[in-house]
Formats: sequence, structure tokens, C-alpha cells
Amino acid sequence: MPHTRRLVRSFLAAALVGLTAAAPGGPAEARPAEPVPAGFRAQALTWTSATRGWALGTAPCPDGSGTGGCTSVIATRDGGKTWSAAGTLGSPIAPPGEPGVTEIDFADARHGWAHGPSLERTTDGGRTWAPAPMPGDGQQVLALVADGGRVHAVVSDCAPGQPPYDCPTPPSLWKASASTDSATRWRPVTAVDLPHGSWPVLAAHGRSTYVIGQQPPPAPDAFFAAPDGSTWSPRPSPCDKDGAGDVLADVAPTSRRDVALVCVGSAGFSKAAKRVFRSDDGARTTTPAGTTPEWGIASDLAAAPGDPGTLALASTSSGSWIYLDDSGADAWTTPVEEGDGGAGWNDLTFTDAETAWVVYSPAAGFPGAGTLLASSDGGRTWAPVPL
Repeated sequence: MPHTRRLVRSFLAAALVGLTAAAPGGPAEARPAEPVPAGFRAQALTWTSATRGWALGTAPCPDGSGTGGCTSVIATRDGGKTWSAAGTLGSPIAPPGEPGVTEIDFADARHGWAHGPSLERTTDGGRTWAPAPMPGDGQQVLALVADGGRVHAVVSDCAPGQPPYDCPTPPSLWKASASTDSATRWRPVTAVDLPHGSWPVLAAHGRSTYVIGQQPPPAPDAFFAAPDGSTWSPRPSPCDKDGAGDVLADVAPTSRRDVALVCVGSAGFSKAAKRVFRSDDGARTTTPAGTTPEWGIASDLAAAPGDPGTLALASTSSGSWIYLDDSGADAWTTPVEEGDGGAGWNDLTFTDAETAWVVYSPAAGFPGAGTLLASSDGGRTWAPVPL
């Protein structure tokens, strides 16, 4: 199951707009009996298999307290056919630049993290959560991904709300075992040197892990890969910073060697060029996979397993779009087009070759409807999921 974890891609959006089966991990928890909280609005979504998933969101507090509601986690064990309440967190869903959480990721049935910019951890499948120590005594988590029995995090020494370019120290990459005993024993990944002022993106499939340090053009993005999760080396970016001024926006691995990438640049009013690439050698070399329609700037890429697997891209600017390449001919269609003022997307992912999920209008946004959408035909059609 590929995992990609990042905050709302504020660095990329700001830069471009300015130009105009369950993993092992111990016995599974008992199925939650509580119904989904009334009024639940989704913010983020994660899966460890095609059947087991969790959604982070917010709902009115049962006692009526809290103007922003209570942060809640819901879970499914049957591929999203039914959802149940899992637990609640002490951290709020974070508005931009403030403490709280905006993302969720599980390494297996028990061990999970809510993060961005704060950090909380669960060891019982999401029933109970507690604040977790920041790697390296950092002040905020910029990105986190857990898979293959490991968790990686990019942290900043500067407080939430401080722009990356205004932080005197660069972000740093850390790793730990996903197990209970060692989940707080973070170790620095010294082979990865992220540039000062860069914004990170992390992605993993099993132990194969990628990190991007996005930089504004013409500075080159930093791009590193570890096919085994331990041995890191730099990768060339397919983005042309000298010409179109592209940013390597996202990476979506589907195996140890297979990965898709997207470059976003040439931004104008609500538009940008979004060039997609495939690689079958761990991003050492890439081949073009077409260019999506131009509407949308901030973009998330998802890839389904297969040869070639379906590619999907969720993009946002003045509206919200999902683009699809399901023909193997690098021809992109537009199955979803919403003139919603930019409600946006989060955590677009395929759980198998035909099933895809995304959060539409995440709860942290405005108006933040927080709707889960699913597709059972490879991303061709989408529908809201009843909770």
C-alpha cells in the first residue's frame, strides 16, 4: 500500500500562485462498536491494506464544549463498507500556521501517528492517543510516512507558522521503528541533506521510501530515495527549472522499483502545467506519462498497481479537479470538475487496482465539508461515502 504524507502543500501552492493486506504489527484491535460521531467531517485518510483504513477529522463534542469541535478518528476493517468511531485526540485540527494535526498515518493495525505540525501517537489501533516527543527536539512535523515497519518524519526547529525560508536551520529527516518499544527512539538520516528553506514531501511503499525537498525556481529540488528504507542516495528530478520553472510536486511509489512523479510549473491564473512521469528503476530514470489538463495548481498524485497502473491527479486552484490516465497511452481525462472556489483535496490514494479514495474539501479548509469520496472503477466515477 503506497503511503504519501505531507501537510497541505502550502509551500508549493504559495510559490506557484505567486507566479500569478494489513501489515504485521501484533494482534488487531477489537472492532469498535461506537458509531461514527454525528457531524463528522474528514480531514485526512490512511490505509494499511485494501480493507483497513482510518480517517482523521472533527465532530461536535458530545458535551457541547469547544467551538472548533473535537478531533476524532474513525476506522474501517471492510474496505470502507462500514465505518466506526475509533478514538479522539487532544490536538485540534490545525488551522494554517497553528499547532494541531492535519494528517494521519498507520504503519500497521496498531501503530499510528497524527501529525502536522504537532505529533500524537497511538499503539492500540487509534482508540487512545497521546502527544509524542518530536524527533531531534524539533518544534513541528512537516511530513511523516509510516510503512514497512518503519516511520520517517521531516521536522523543523522553528515554530508553526514560521515560513521555511525564514527558519535559520534546514528541515531534517529522522527514522524509527514503528513498534511500540522503539517508536520514540528517533535517529537522524544523515545521508539526506534537505536544503535550507525547502518544503518536504515523503512517500513510501513498504520499505521503499522517497523524500523531496521542494525549492522555488530556479533552485533545484532535492530528491532522495531509499529502496530498502535504509540506504539513501540522490535521484535526478525530471523537472526543468531553467525553462518552465517546475517544482517536483509529488511522488507515488507502487513497488520497490515502480514510482510515478509529477512536475508542476508555468503557473498562471488558476492554471499550471502538470507533467507526469513514470519510472521502473526507483526514479533513477523516468519516462514521460503525459500532461494533464491545465486547470489547477496545487496537486497530489496517486498510482494504482499494474503494468502500467492507472494514474490519478487531484488538483486545486479556483476549483477542484481529478485527472485520470487509465488507458496506458498517457491520455488524461477529467472525471471530476468542481467549480467550488478551491475546496480542494487530501490523501488521494488507490487501495487496489480499481478502488480509490480521497478527502474532498478537508475539514481544516473553508467551508471544510470534509467528505470522503470513493471510486470502485479505477477513478472513472466518484461518489460520497455514507458514514
